[in-house]
Amino acid sequence: MGIQPEHIRLHLERVLGEESVLLAELEQVLAAEAAVVRGDDPGAIENIGANRHRCVARLTQLDGERASACRMLSFGSGREAFERLLAWCDPAQSLRPRWQSNLACAHRCKELNDRNGAVVMARMGQVQQRLATLRGEVPGPVYARRGGRFEGVAPRILGQA
Repeated sequence: MGIQPEHIRLHLERVLGEESVLLAELEQVLAAEAAVVRGDDPGAIENIGANRHRCVARLTQLDGERASACRMLSFGSGREAFERLLAWCDPAQSLRPRWQSNLACAHRCKELNDRNGAVVMARMGQVQQRLATLRGEVPGPVYARRGGRFEGVAPRILGQA
């Protein structure tokens, strides 16, 4: 007696359900992070990562479960393999809407995370510039489009901290 498609379907239903809950939570965490990274509270910035890391760690485990099921049943790896696995174990396609919803939510989470990361990088650049000004460091050379150095370009202080 081999593995029954119904058993795999139940397993995937659990995985997709748990993933859906975690993705919704991650989306809320990332939206809350957006306000924190734009603020000026260093303590809040230090504390924002724990929930995100917990969600991402569990989502990674669930992705591993999906990948293992695909490999174990010889469907291969990647998104196409999971699509084939779904077609095999869920011919009525009752799980497909949940899978599509999870993909859409994961995409929104990626966009939120990318935006938050861009804000953090911009703020770090500003801090580095302020520190360089405080230290009296000379800015690096200015380069032309083809990589040649512009001679005679004097450094300018564009602001003070």
